[in-house]
Amino acid sequence: MKLWDWLTGRNKPRRERPPAFAATVFRLLPRLDQPEPELTGSDPDAQRKLNNWRSSEPNLRAIIDRLAKARDPAVANAFLLLAKTIRYQPGRRDDTLAAYIDALYYDRHNADLWRELIDYAASAPHIPMLAALFRRAPADVRPVLLGQFLSISDGNDRMGNLDPANGPRLRDALAEAAHAEADRPSIAALAADAARRAEAAGEQDVAVHHWRVAVAAGSTDPMVADRFTIWLTQQGEYAEAAHVLRQTLAVPPKGTTVRQRLEKRLARCERALG
Repeated sequence: MKLWDWLTGRNKPRRERPPAFAATVFRLLPRLDQPEPELTGSDPDAQRKLNNWRSSEPNLRAIIDRLAKARDPAVANAFLLLAKTIRYQPGRRDDTLAAYIDALYYDRHNADLWRELIDYAASAPHIPMLAALFRRAPADVRPVLLGQFLSISDGNDRMGNLDPANGPRLRDALAEAAHAEADRPSIAALAADAARRAEAAGEQDVAVHHWRVAVAAGSTDPMVADRFTIWLTQQGEYAEAAHVLRQTLAVPPKGTTVRQRLEKRLARCERALG
């Protein structure tokens, strides 16, 4: 079955229907397709009660209602507090997911909220569900989240529940979503990760392909530039190496040693080109 058909559900065999956890996420995600509300109001008394909250869930929900009616930005943190409060209570999976989604509805660009939801979702990893979460995340928070998704793909996240055999499928799903949306920073980051894996596996041609994808997407990752230009200069491809190095050095690497190494290699390329 083609990856895109598998992700979208076309021609999906009955046995691949999403599990209950993922089905709940898919049911809730349309809320994040709605416009983000303008939170320009304030309810200081409700904020005070939220900061001092030590009581029952109904009281917390009452505070949430007040903050939402007042369009107070604190409502997002209140929903996050609710999610954390009920997360480990038996039978509260759907309520917990709803609280996380509601928190993000009010604060779509909060990377910490996204990390909390993705961490919870990783307890029952389902690749189309994780890809759907990635697609809903705004472009400005995706760079922060990609490391978390990649850790999940390796089984190195806190839950570690994803079958390692499914790691490549998750990474492919993330890359497909990034390419579909022309999300250049995510394309560059995912290609850099793919190149690292390929080089470690001794698949040099595959690594070179992914390095070129990363550079074409605008990568300024000094590790990409370093590894790729070592290979390029070994092949005598000084013009391409110089392009990669100039692109990376336009955003000078923080590490002095790395920056100096790349600058010296660029000077060598420029000398070779005359």
